Order: sequence, then C-alpha cells, then structure tokens
Amino acid sequence: MKGTGVREGSVEVASPLADVPVGREVREVRLLAKLLDGFANPVRLSVLLLLAREGEASVGKLVEAIGVPQPRVSDHLRCLAWCGYVRARREGPNVFYSIADERVIGVLRLGEGILADNLEHVEACDVTESC
Repeated sequence: MKGTGVREGSVEVASPLADVPVGREVREVRLLAKLLDGFANPVRLSVLLLLAREGEASVGKLVEAIGVPQPRVSDHLRCLAWCGYVRARREGPNVFYSIADERVIGVLRLGEGILADNLEHVEACDVTESC
C-alpha cells in the first residue's frame, strides 16, 4: 500500500513503522536517516518552508529570500528534487519550484509543533553528530 513504508525509487522497502527493523546498519534505518537529512540542512529547510508557505517560487526569489548564493540554492534544489521533496516547472528561462509531496508539509508542521513544545530543550541541546 502506498505511503505505508519507506520507498527507494519505486520499491517499498518497509511496511508500517512497527515492522521496521532497527540498528545503525539496518538498510531501512539508514534510508530513513537519509530521508530526514533532507530536512536537516538550514538552506534546504528554508527552501522547503518558503515553498510550503508560498506554494511556488523561482530560484531568484528563493535566493533573495534565503540570502545565500544562487549556485548553493540550486545545488540544494537539485538534491530536494532528486529525493522527491520538490518539483521543478520551467517557464521560459525561469525555473519555478514547488513542494512535490504534501507529506513534506506534514513533516514541516510536525517539526514546528515538536519544536514549539520543546523549544527551551532544543535550544540548550548540544548534541553533535559524534554521538
């Protein structure tokens, strides 16, 4: 059933969350970590938040709003498009991006809700990737 598991390409690799095996080296866990990495970069997250709010934006508008160089924004957009978070639409010389999967907006809302409930702890957290 679509939407009940982790997908790699067109292949569903796991069923509902209760069926996902755990462990650092388990394929499903690594894939889920990669999926969540798409949200973990401040530039990518800014792009996703802006697109969720605006519906669609050109690369130029994203560059202006986020305040980072165009090549960097374009690199992140390619990553987000490759992973299925955003889609591109060409109109003449301009490329416009929008959220490709409404579940991305759900993840953003979920993150905002968790952050609102735990703001002080998140601000004080000093966890690094070396944990």
